[in-house]
Amino acid sequence: MKKRRLRLILVAAMMALAPIGMTTFARPETAQAASHKTRKAKLVLPKGYTKQALLKAYKGKPSKSFIKASMKGMQVNSFSRNSLPESLKDNKKLVKPNKLTAAQREELADYSLRLINQVRDQLDLPAWKASEGTMNLAQDIADEYTKHKFGIQNGNHYVAGIVRACKKNGLNLDDNYVEDMAGFSESKSKLSMTTLKKNIYFGLKQMIFGYVGSGEKYRTNPKLYREWEHAGDLFNTQGSKHDGDFNYFGFSISKVRNVYSLHFISVPDFVVKSDTYNKDFKA
Repeated sequence: MKKRRLRLILVAAMMALAPIGMTTFARPETAQAASHKTRKAKLVLPKGYTKQALLKAYKGKPSKSFIKASMKGMQVNSFSRNSLPESLKDNKKLVKPNKLTAAQREELADYSLRLINQVRDQLDLPAWKASEGTMNLAQDIADEYTKHKFGIQNGNHYVAGIVRACKKNGLNLDDNYVEDMAGFSESKSKLSMTTLKKNIYFGLKQMIFGYVGSGEKYRTNPKLYREWEHAGDLFNTQGSKHDGDFNYFGFSISKVRNVYSLHFISVPDFVVKSDTYNKDFKA
């Protein structure tokens, strides 16, 4: 089973940070929009972004054509670069990201999972599944980060806390096999659901397309496309016998000072079915 490494993608004010190497805080490019307009967030893979090409990139040998496809992906998927909300209600709904209600956390988990599965479908992969058990695990992991004042700004996963949360939820795992992480910097304690969804969108987009730059501004620089380990996690494409499987998904947010960490938690189906790894976990 592959460990998850961190490729920190910090999103500033409205955007960007993803897990392995640290990026700086940056604001996304936004366009002014009429207050009555909305746009559904979606992620589309450019031609040339295939499982075969991703696997080579995951192993550290991306082709020039795959880097070019990834750059196009960062360009054409523009929900994070405009101010259009998914719904007008999202603009008006102010929440505390690190103190979400169960309904708010479920809404953001469903949103994240929808985006992940959009791309999985384009790669002919089975959909990941929402899971109450993984949502509980995700919140326990966020609580560990909060309690120990750890976050994406530390440049690593909080492995000790992840292991404790896994044990608490019945998973016999001794390292980080469940978390991919993004995050953003924001001084406000309350944010709109639109702002949160755009941060989540950008974090996922960076992970999928291997972009390690600070915000959208530098997306045309090919040297900033160099890390697809998160994409390998999201799309179960790691060169193992479990390639093509699916995971159970959960989501949570933690906060340390002015940095919010986005915890994308997934438990592989083979782990759930394993007597070795699953001692009392209920997906």
